[in-house]
Amino acid sequence: MKAIAIRALLGIWTLVFTVSSWASSDRQVLLVSDLHVGAGEVDKVWKKIEDFRWQSDFNSFLNWIGRQQTQGSDLVFVGDTFELWQSPTMTCTDDLSNPECKVPDCHEEDADLGCTEDEALARFEAVLKAHGDFVTSIRGFASVKGNRVYFIPGNHDAALLFPRVQSRLLEDYKGLPVWVQSAGYWLSDDGKVYADHGHQFDDLNQFTGWPKPFTQVGGKSYLRKPWGENMVQQFYNQYEFVFPIVDNLSDEWTGVKFALAQADFKQKSTAVGKLFRFILFQESLRQAGQLLGDEEATEWNRGAVRKKPVQFFFDILKPDSILYASALQAQDRAALTFDPSKLTDREIDAICASKANLVQAARCEKRDETLNAVLKGALVGEAQLRVNYLRKVLPAVSGNGMASASIVVFGHTHHADGPMTIALGELKGGSVNVTYANTGAFQRVASPQQIQAILARPDMKSKSPLDLQPEHLPACYTFVWVKPYKNEPGVKLVRWSQSSDGTFADSEGGCLGSN
Repeated sequence: MKAIAIRALLGIWTLVFTVSSWASSDRQVLLVSDLHVGAGEVDKVWKKIEDFRWQSDFNSFLNWIGRQQTQGSDLVFVGDTFELWQSPTMTCTDDLSNPECKVPDCHEEDADLGCTEDEALARFEAVLKAHGDFVTSIRGFASVKGNRVYFIPGNHDAALLFPRVQSRLLEDYKGLPVWVQSAGYWLSDDGKVYADHGHQFDDLNQFTGWPKPFTQVGGKSYLRKPWGENMVQQFYNQYEFVFPIVDNLSDEWTGVKFALAQADFKQKSTAVGKLFRFILFQESLRQAGQLLGDEEATEWNRGAVRKKPVQFFFDILKPDSILYASALQAQDRAALTFDPSKLTDREIDAICASKANLVQAARCEKRDETLNAVLKGALVGEAQLRVNYLRKVLPAVSGNGMASASIVVFGHTHHADGPMTIALGELKGGSVNVTYANTGAFQRVASPQQIQAILARPDMKSKSPLDLQPEHLPACYTFVWVKPYKNEPGVKLVRWSQSSDGTFADSEGGCLGSN
């Protein structure tokens, strides 16, 4: 879900020394993420929920890799390569005033249980059938001497950790250097470059038990379902049918608010009714994160909060006029199905901390006991969550208890970021710094300003944002590039943009606009 971006200069090389050791590589590493290869076409028309419509551009990218003068290339898919949170049997309306999807598989009504292995395999088979060209392009790349391909599971394709789903993927690449990273991460041969999808330090999308995100019920194994998957089913799968670029904006939360800003009264009321709990939690986390600092947190009377009327929660949205006005319009409509009694402890903690930070907001009752440790962890900012996560995982994967990796790469947020230096503090072996970069999504992604610029073109006259398709957005894709190196690797975030003559090149300047 939404990342709280730490801005840094893009497209520069950064060299950071960590534990003293000599390393070198004559190979290049290309890290891409969040392709979301999924639903495919119907009669040569993309399904509205299909995100990966860029096979030709992806082929150009693979050809570009081949033109680099190296001894070989490691192509690392940093999670969410495949979209397995959507079902090939899903049916959705195309009416923004009454969006609805029906999903007959994978226990859609259950907030905790995802797909069984059989159900996940059926979804995956449908994706592979819909994207035979993608399978072929990877096979061609892996067939080139010196090339290797790695698939890291993400939250949307965690089903790759089912043995039969993983075997089905590798079946198309028999005899070729193609692997699924069952450990949930990728590490370069010399241990200097580490990558994982990044959802495990996102509290909305992390899996208990990762990289074995399964639970047993009635003798049958199921994928666990994180909170974010429920949100995707309740929002994106429905609204993407009527607003196809909703998750092609510069971050997902921007997409939510942008959609609400474009909707009319009836549409907006319905949207807020369906999204109120998600909106409430997101805004609460954003606001409450400024509250705690190093102070002791309060344990709230959660039982009392669950008995509050819906209107008790509206004041959280006042700082955001779009969301607040939409909530007020929706409050008396049957569509507002928000039920405070179903709030989780985590949601209540965030809501109450947010209210305590807002002037003239109705306060939650407190309990006598002090400090809820879960709350204090929930409100740590993303930057600190990332540091905490790396302090734990990097020594664990090194094999020597030291944080030997000097480059760390994530995906997940769809927001390209970095390179930047992160101080992890004192660990075994001394003080450790790493260079961090986020691949962003290998998608066409635009800022709200770019959307407005597109709509201002003469050929888009009388069009609204709801009329836009992903194909209208700039042909610009991001990835992380580690070139061959001696001693310590450097990392570059590349914005790979299509020029007017149809060719692609590394763009230093902002093909994504302001994001």
